[in-house]
Amino acid sequence: MKKTIITLLAILFVVAIFAQEKALLEIDDEKIYADEFLHIYRKNNTDANAMNYDALKDYMDLFCNFKLKVHEAVELGLDTSSSFKNELYGYRSQLAQPYLNDQKIEEDIVKEAYDRMQYDVEVSHILIKLPKNLTPEDTLKAYEKINEVYEKLKKGEDFEKLAEEYSEDESVVVNGGNIGYRTVFGLVYEFETEMYNTPVGKFSKPFRTGYGYHVLKVTDKRPAKGKYKVAHIMKVVPPGLSSGSVKEIKDKIIKIEERLKNGEDFAKVAEEVSDDRKTAAKGGELGWISVGGRMIKEFEEATFKLNNVGDISPIIETGYGYHIIKLLEIEPIKPFDEIKNNIKSQITNTARTSKSREAVLARLKEEYNLITYPENVSDFTKYVTDSIFEGTWKIEENIDLTKVVLTFNNLSYTQNDFYNYIIKFNRKQPVQDITMYVNNAFGNFANKMLIGYEEEILEDKYPDFKYLLKEYHDGILLFELTDKMVWTKAVKDTTGLASFHNENKNNYMWNYRYDVKVYKTKDNKTANALAKSLNKGQNSEIILAKLNKKDPENVILEESYLNEKNVTLKVDQLIRENSIPEKENYSQTIIDPENNNVTLIKVIGPQPKTLNEARGIITADYQNYLEKEWIKYLREKYKIIVHDDVLRQIAR
Repeated sequence: MKKTIITLLAILFVVAIFAQEKALLEIDDEKIYADEFLHIYRKNNTDANAMNYDALKDYMDLFCNFKLKVHEAVELGLDTSSSFKNELYGYRSQLAQPYLNDQKIEEDIVKEAYDRMQYDVEVSHILIKLPKNLTPEDTLKAYEKINEVYEKLKKGEDFEKLAEEYSEDESVVVNGGNIGYRTVFGLVYEFETEMYNTPVGKFSKPFRTGYGYHVLKVTDKRPAKGKYKVAHIMKVVPPGLSSGSVKEIKDKIIKIEERLKNGEDFAKVAEEVSDDRKTAAKGGELGWISVGGRMIKEFEEATFKLNNVGDISPIIETGYGYHIIKLLEIEPIKPFDEIKNNIKSQITNTARTSKSREAVLARLKEEYNLITYPENVSDFTKYVTDSIFEGTWKIEENIDLTKVVLTFNNLSYTQNDFYNYIIKFNRKQPVQDITMYVNNAFGNFANKMLIGYEEEILEDKYPDFKYLLKEYHDGILLFELTDKMVWTKAVKDTTGLASFHNENKNNYMWNYRYDVKVYKTKDNKTANALAKSLNKGQNSEIILAKLNKKDPENVILEESYLNEKNVTLKVDQLIRENSIPEKENYSQTIIDPENNNVTLIKVIGPQPKTLNEARGIITADYQNYLEKEWIKYLREKYKIIVHDDVLRQIAR
């Protein structure tokens, strides 16, 4: 068994080498190798037994037609247009992303987000802000302050009191640091992570976000509420209103509550009395509410205390006035497989995915032996002035910037490369410590150069990527040229389409059809007279004019339709019940004495369909015809060589 496997691997290795060395197909001077053919063949033929010579030879004909069209597109210069290049570049950027991110970490991040979705967390925090014009001294000062808070918490001091004393979050004056229930995606990722990792009743260690330094405390963790659809009735309390006026408004909402308790319809009451006129017209409906969303804290908390659809809240007070809320619908958290793609789209290019990119960068730094030269970066820093924060900074031309700041994989980047990078992205920005700015910029520069290099060599490093990009390259060209030569041409070439139809009209035939007309008459006498005249083959318009001379509604044409057999049940039933034969020009009248109806059935024999009657299928057939003629033209235009020895070599 082992010997067989080794032999098979050896054969596959030889095939792989052979597939890359000798062309399988030549179209004029273009050489197409077996590896490309095999890649496409395997994608379209998953049967492992289909690798025999006969199967490959059959497929070669299709492959050759495909490559002929692409070759023609290149010969016509379609691959040089800016639209083609831009489209391919866009696809390449998308296709490259899985190779520039750690897929395992990304999968873990998606699962982490879903796991966090299962819970809502009530959290309080203390914030020490960092200024926009940041210096190392500012960072140290803020860190020392948050650490002071942390030490007091460890000694047992009250979190809310410390929040009121220290926190620089403006909302602390009204909430004591408590920001309510929050869930995934509602806060910055660093805060969210600490929130979910901190046990209920405990506080976190100091941590940093883009806003500054925080300490948080988790006061509750409950199963996720999901989304609630609600309606409300609102009575507005304008600011500065006297206590007497406020009482009058409260009395009104109390009376409304009583009406609801007595069984009155919530939607009708909302439409009648709610001061929120935008929602009143819809029975008070507000739409969907989620935890930590757009609603103010008091309203949200009251909403999520409702447990069953149809429940109505007691009166609640917010900064806007008084509300009564009704729960209309609940949407729980959906299963993972249903929403994982939505989660992926939500986390794309966010702080979460930076973990994935950082893992790739760490791997590439080791793989390519990335080395930085801090002394030369420090030397560069002395040329940087505060004008860089105005977006006007430049280095004098005579300054030597040839010192190397970065190397990897036998590539070197100098101070001048770093300078050009900074200039390219330099914009007006808040003033900060220059050394810190340069060091951060250099870190970004090193990462960008490394990722940029990796992206450039993806075709050489990953065969799957090379093949996939080639598929997109050829697919774009194939679509554009086929559209011009076949699809659009078949629609626009009305003369050619009409000529094609005329030459092949017997391929588009009607079967026996039945022209059915149903007349409504006022009495049996008229019905019999009508049937008698129709049976004689007299003109129906003349008959109607005669019978309707005194009364225009004496005979009315109620229905008129033309159908094939086995197309409509109505026609089939008429044919069956009245034994209508398939006989061209045969006609028969049927009298319904109960309803005074007369039905005339005429049999129309097989005949070609007009172009308008069969335009869809005729156009499709014309497209097939154009494609066959096009391939015939291409096979005559270009010299084609299929190397059968290579085909036999890769078969097994």
